[in-house]
Amino acid sequence: MKNISHAFLLVITLTVLPLSAQENTTPSAKHRELINSGGGEITLGKSVPGKIKITGNQGFALLSDANASSIAAAGFAGKGRVIAFSHGSFLTGGFLDQKPGSDFILNSFRWSGQSQKPKVGLASSLKKLATYLEKKGFKVTLIPADQLSRNLKKVDVYAAISHNISDEKEIQTINQFVANGGGLLTATTPWAFTKKYPDYSNFPGNQLTKAAGLIYLPNGTANKAPIVISPKTPGSNAIAAAQQLTKNHKKLKPAELSKLISDLDEGKHLTGSSLTEFLQALDQLEVATGLVIPTKKDPIKPASNSGSRELPETVIRLRDYINQNAPARFITRIPAADDYPGTVPKSAKRISQTLTIDGKYRGWLSGRGAGAWAAKEMRPTGIYAPPGELIKVTFPKQLVSKGFEVVIGAYGGSLLDKDKWTRYPRLRNDFDIDKNITEAANGLGGLVTIRVPRDADYAPFKITIEGGVRAPMYVHGKTSLSDWKQTIRKYPAPWTELVSERMIIALPSDYIRRLNDPDKVMDIWNEIIDTAAELVVVDRSDYRAERLVFERQLSAGYMHSSYPVAAHLDKNALQAVNARDLRQNGNWGFFHEYGHNHQHDLWALPGTGETTCNLWSVYIYEKLIGKKSTNTHGAVKADKRKERREAYFKGGRKFDPDWSMWTALDSYLMIQEEFGWEPFKKLFDEYNNLPKQDWPKTQQEKNDQFVIRLSKACGKNLAPFWQTWNLPLSDSTIEQAASLPDWENHPVEKYAKP
Repeated sequence: MKNISHAFLLVITLTVLPLSAQENTTPSAKHRELINSGGGEITLGKSVPGKIKITGNQGFALLSDANASSIAAAGFAGKGRVIAFSHGSFLTGGFLDQKPGSDFILNSFRWSGQSQKPKVGLASSLKKLATYLEKKGFKVTLIPADQLSRNLKKVDVYAAISHNISDEKEIQTINQFVANGGGLLTATTPWAFTKKYPDYSNFPGNQLTKAAGLIYLPNGTANKAPIVISPKTPGSNAIAAAQQLTKNHKKLKPAELSKLISDLDEGKHLTGSSLTEFLQALDQLEVATGLVIPTKKDPIKPASNSGSRELPETVIRLRDYINQNAPARFITRIPAADDYPGTVPKSAKRISQTLTIDGKYRGWLSGRGAGAWAAKEMRPTGIYAPPGELIKVTFPKQLVSKGFEVVIGAYGGSLLDKDKWTRYPRLRNDFDIDKNITEAANGLGGLVTIRVPRDADYAPFKITIEGGVRAPMYVHGKTSLSDWKQTIRKYPAPWTELVSERMIIALPSDYIRRLNDPDKVMDIWNEIIDTAAELVVVDRSDYRAERLVFERQLSAGYMHSSYPVAAHLDKNALQAVNARDLRQNGNWGFFHEYGHNHQHDLWALPGTGETTCNLWSVYIYEKLIGKKSTNTHGAVKADKRKERREAYFKGGRKFDPDWSMWTALDSYLMIQEEFGWEPFKKLFDEYNNLPKQDWPKTQQEKNDQFVIRLSKACGKNLAPFWQTWNLPLSDSTIEQAASLPDWENHPVEKYAKP
């Protein structure tokens, strides 16, 4: 340790004992206790910290919220030390005004600078922090960004607000400073920069902390309860609680049981060998009390946030949290995996497979919010990771830390806020490709996919995946049908993917074990997506394949849009792989969700989020399936449309809230029935190519532009039609539309006021 005074050595002796040479670069309880030695609580006030994930063995949590999410963490990188805070207030003053917070910050500088009074360098913006540290006797230098390379040599520790750093050379200079033995304190509010960095591996905070095994998460905020700064390592009673519950769970009084469950829940804070020991104790507890398996027949109903948690819910939340947050090497098999997502036969051979990955990101039309247009693209591999088993992914060195990820699990929707669980709350694990050989695991198992970052433009490249088992995967136009029937569909993984140029379908393998015609299935799916794209006037060859995943319990709705679209494991899953049924009968729900993926916010009228997507349902039924709207969904039959229309106008034309969903769809269908689909195609194409400076900025501008543009596309003045429906239009728009020929006897003219 550098330049430590006798006074500070005394403090270390009293709290965590002197650190050996090995302990000086290895996470241990002593390091955490040293930083947190002041204790106390921090009140968040208006501050909303984000979340930090610990991805490597060299990192450890410092502060956690009431949900055990890390909001401050530390780690070792090379010879140096890094501390990450998930809100700027840690360094800009908000938490310095609270004594526990200021003590914590002072200890953070001492630990990372490896001295009682390290020489501190601060980014120029941290003037309040500089004043505070100087009052505490620290020598402080404010270092402008353009003087970093020269001045970092003169300090022991440097602190900065990481989202203010955008220069790559600046980031490299700081990282080299840490690798050579320097300390770094960095703070940011990660959730505030999600849109700015669609590929979040490029976020400056992560560029500075990843070497220490710390990653800022783009989504999620901390629980608002006060943050406890505890010198005591959380979870120290968890192993004993698990052991006692295993032996005495039937004999305990309610108060004793509640206390042990509370102690058990602290196990989510454990790391390293303590975590391994705890998970072994948890396995024994599940066997002794009956395996905790949420099912459709016997779901788990979690307590409300204010209610006390019972043992089954606590076990599930513990395993879920550890599965999502522990380094891959510490993830173990979750017993419930055999029920869902499915068991992997013990006899299934673990393989090493070399694959070629398409490195070009194609994405989707910008602004399609429901379509997750900026999401990373997922490449199927035909590999399934067995529950709790480590897989290794070898990547080309030049693509490491470029935003690629290995993902285990087909569906990412969370059930943590739901009132019942028929499966584990979270099924998917994501791991950054930050090393030449990246380790990954999922206690529930799952299909392995590779995620390609936005704007990636690389030639096809090879990767090797070790430790998985073969999953049935059909690739349209490439997989031999004889190989499929004789071998591939029999592969042992419980989940499969059917892949074509336009669609990738993930569902349990039981649905395809007897599928003889995957080529015909993917033919119809190609046609569905191409037909959807036809209405919005784009060539899907220029964009990514869509995805569809089937799931026991969704995070939202009966189906939901996004990338992937998700649907329940029911008759829809059967139809999705039945080419004849799908071609003859269509599926309003599928067409509706991919309609969502084609909607654009620029032309959205009020209350039409669940309306205009149905234009695609009607269009695909008409153009591909050969059915008119009156022979599809019951809600668009002529009598139902008339019934809603009459009720709307008799009820006083209350645009807000009555003009929405099916009533609003009636308006669009009236125009389509009069003028056909071509005006809509022309309109949508116009919006696709609209320069950003011409985008409508307010809802009123959206209303006005939509009506004018559609009127011109139809060659008629549609303003009176929309006015009759009570759509808010500006006087200037009404005047401009009046220059076009009248739409005489429009369908709702009789409802217009005299």
